[in-house]
Amino acid sequence: MSNGGTLKAQFSPDKLEEDYPKAVDNDKNTKYCYGFSSNLWLQYQSPNPVVVNQYLLTSANDVPARDPRNWKLLGSNDGKKWIKLDMRAKEEFEERMETNVYSFENTTPYTYYRLHITANNGDQATQFAEWRLFHVTE
Repeated sequence: MSNGGTLKAQFSPDKLEEDYPKAVDNDKNTKYCYGFSSNLWLQYQSPNPVVVNQYLLTSANDVPARDPRNWKLLGSNDGKKWIKLDMRAKEEFEERMETNVYSFENTTPYTYYRLHITANNGDQATQFAEWRLFHVTE
C-alpha cells in the first residue's frame, strides 16, 4: 500500500541493506532479513483507516530455511487491540523471489496492519523480499 503510511518492525538488523524498509520497496531483489528470530512482526500504519482483503509476500533470494512458514495478519485501530484477519500455516515458496498472493474476507477498515511471522522453515534468521497490502477502493 502506498498511501503515505508508516512502517515499523519489531526488530531491525545491523545490516542497513537488509533493514525492514526493504520489505516494502517494490524491489524483489532486496530483502528484509533479521538474523536472530523466527518469530517477528512488521507493521504498517495507514494515515486513514482502510479495508484490506489481500496481500502478497515474496520470498528472498537465498536460504529457503529463512522463509516465513506460519504467520498471522492482524488489524487494529489503536495499535494495542489486534483482530486476526488471516492465518497461514505450513506455507511454502517453491522458488527464490516467488510472490504469493493471499486473499481473505474483510469489510472492516483498520489503521494498523501487522504481519506476525510465528515460524520459518527452521533457520535462526527470517527473511522475505516484499510485503504488500491491497486495500479496497470505492
